[in-house]
Amino acid sequence: MKKLNVLFFMVIFFCCMVKITSAQENYVVKSHEIIISGTSNIHDWTANVIDLLCSAKLKDNSFAELEMSINAETLQSSKGSIMDSKMQDALKTEDYPKIYYKSLSNNLISNTDGNMKVSTTGNLTIAGVTKKISFTASCKSDASGNIAVTGSINILMTDYNIEPPTALFGALTTDNKVTVSYNIVFQKSK
Repeated sequence: MKKLNVLFFMVIFFCCMVKITSAQENYVVKSHEIIISGTSNIHDWTANVIDLLCSAKLKDNSFAELEMSINAETLQSSKGSIMDSKMQDALKTEDYPKIYYKSLSNNLISNTDGNMKVSTTGNLTIAGVTKKISFTASCKSDASGNIAVTGSINILMTDYNIEPPTALFGALTTDNKVTVSYNIVFQKSK
């Protein structure tokens, strides 16, 4: 009888695990546009994220997990290779070539006709420094099941022990705050 109870419990446990596992859907990036923008005492600047790896898991029409990795060595600025080099030096890419984000919690704020607002809290690692951040994203699904995630967040470079870059013997100074604007389209992984 005891063996039968254990067997019964294992069957129930297995069925529950299958249901939980199948309830999550895996997504990968189909396309992305991520722009980092800032200003200096002379001009505004932008940098495009070229190399992005990102995956998401959805459960009950909301993000259950989100992981992102940006190759900081491939950021391309609007001001050319000298600015690219300054960014890479400031981000310490020789020692820390990747920027990481991993969500810790995601909460659906609203869902109106497929337009969702999601708040997320997670760990952002830049230049070897990890900080917990929170921000809100807008999500919209299309007829083919793709999900577009858009929004922006402000980041202070000094929060990550990054000294805002300078040039021209200090005549050009960049502002501490940068804005990261994103438009990421996810598709179900195959």
